[in-house]
Amino acid sequence: MAKADLHLHTDFSDGLHSPRQVVQSASKSGVQIIAVTDHDTMEGALRAKEYSLRRPDLNIQVIVGEEVSTLNGHVIGLFLTRFVPPRLSAKRTVDLIHQQSGVAILAHPFHLYTGKNSGHPNAVEIIDQIAFDGIETINHGDALSSWSNKKTDKIIKKQRLASIGCSDAHNSRFIGMGYTEFDGTNTEDLRAAILSRRTKPHYNRSWKINDILVHLRDSSSVLNRYRKVLSTTS
Repeated sequence: MAKADLHLHTDFSDGLHSPRQVVQSASKSGVQIIAVTDHDTMEGALRAKEYSLRRPDLNIQVIVGEEVSTLNGHVIGLFLTRFVPPRLSAKRTVDLIHQQSGVAILAHPFHLYTGKNSGHPNAVEIIDQIAFDGIETINHGDALSSWSNKKTDKIIKKQRLASIGCSDAHNSRFIGMGYTEFDGTNTEDLRAAILSRRTKPHYNRSWKINDILVHLRDSSSVLNRYRKVLSTTS
């Protein structure tokens, strides 16, 4: 069984660390695969993958991804080869991901901020109309995420979707706090596991006081970076 963290950020969107630093940190986190999923850009993911290929000694495989800002909330595209533009419907976004043989994951559907535009339904409310491959049932992005994860866990029991665990790390310190376990060793094994619904989400550890203090310290910087992302994509 291998471990993958399928949702994390670099400083190409609202993360605090460079693609190189993210790969280096991931090599110490206990996961074998990461997906770099910056908001509405693939650049950080491409640089992380290029660096991982130059540093096979780190034993980290990188999936090129993107966290797309759709009208109905955030959607994660994995195994991407082409940029997916923001501000489309979630349904159209998922179609564009599938057209390039990518995998579409619904991100944190019950998080305090889902990223949806006013006047549009949250993607989870119309999930039967959208061909998602998986849904984040563990998003360990903050100390309060366990509440929203419990709500998502009820959804997965009604939908035939892969159950995904991830850290949603904006600070590389938190990579691997949530992860997806699958039977295999590489990214293609992971893709097959997602598409056949054979993944298991896990928490690596709970939030400790020091983690919370670091997260609170980082929050204003991450928020300011995210505002810049929104301004450049609006």
